[in-house]
Amino acid sequence: MVEKVSKIVIVDDNTDYLFTMKTFLSRNGFEVETAPDGQTGIELIKKERPNLVMLDVMMETTFSGFEVCRQIRNDPELKNTPIIGITGMEDELGLKFDKYDDAEYFSPDVFFDKPVDKDALLEKIKELIS
Repeated sequence: MVEKVSKIVIVDDNTDYLFTMKTFLSRNGFEVETAPDGQTGIELIKKERPNLVMLDVMMETTFSGFEVCRQIRNDPELKNTPIIGITGMEDELGLKFDKYDDAEYFSPDVFFDKPVDKDALLEKIKELIS
């Protein structure tokens, strides 16, 4: 019996971050696809049907992480896909994002601040996918 590899889509406008995370997660046995903006991200998510999405909250594009999350949650075929929200807001603005939870608009399963603790991230990914 062959074990099915879990697929992760990462949506982030920071290409260095995409490369680093794709390399890290691939080395830990995941199939990883990346998107540099929200529009490409939602198209990729609809096509690939990943087991999990890692989503940058604040992207410097017109189609933000908020909109990607909203579209996933409103799509009957995607709505149960686990989403990890990734944010640099605490570091950049001194705000801790999860204090401002608005489940109707932005409802990831969990938040991680950049820089992401890779061991904690890996543990959370395994928990959300299982």
